[in-house]
Amino acid sequence: MSIGMSLILAVIAGMLYLTRRLCGDMMLERPIVVCPLIGLILGDYQTGLALGATFELIFMGAQTIGGSVPTNMVVASVLGTAFTITTGQGTEQALLVAIPAGVVSSTFEIFAKTVVSVVLARADKYADNGNSKGISFMFFVGNFIHFLAYSVPVFVAIYFGMDAVAGLTGSIPENIMNGITAVGNVLPAIGFAMLLNSLGDKKLFPFFFAGFLIVAYLPAVNVIGVAAIGAIIGLLYVFNDKDEEKSDSVF
Repeated sequence: MSIGMSLILAVIAGMLYLTRRLCGDMMLERPIVVCPLIGLILGDYQTGLALGATFELIFMGAQTIGGSVPTNMVVASVLGTAFTITTGQGTEQALLVAIPAGVVSSTFEIFAKTVVSVVLARADKYADNGNSKGISFMFFVGNFIHFLAYSVPVFVAIYFGMDAVAGLTGSIPENIMNGITAVGNVLPAIGFAMLLNSLGDKKLFPFFFAGFLIVAYLPAVNVIGVAAIGAIIGLLYVFNDKDEEKSDSVF
């Protein structure tokens, strides 16, 4: 891939990280957003959309809680989509690239957090001296370090390693690829399991199974219909809670 396109994709990966740091978590780092965006840039939006849905199922349970560093979804999504579109290979090969890339790239983020600890110490000194400009400068320095932790691996992998990865995947025997395909089919279930493990609530599980049964036994209702029903039920819960709070405040 050309150096210009490699730089564009690297900058996009870094900017997607910055949106969380500067604009609140708008979920722009999710694969369902990243993959179609990369597909649109590379001229194959349909493939990007399909990969976004697949990767989202896999990384659905990957959440940043506190100081934890989960698999880097942005780098995995960018590299997996770019590899698939440029080589014309399938989803299984995309997983072969994306998942290891996401795991390895998380170490870059850990390194960035370690370096930023020095920046934070400097910011504390500026705070003791009442230097607001110094604090702001350290804030942007820390974010720039994390920007590099996202953009540099993407640039290096796309510009220098894409052909090598394509050659490696092309040389993998068929029986091994069949095993990788089987593992890829199981990964979405693991993603759901991770999500339910962190969000599971006995009060909410009946709704989860109700949605599953609706889709399974009422063909006229698709996933969008179930999501709409869930949104209505959620609004009813919110409104009922507010009414209960008002009634409690009266007494």
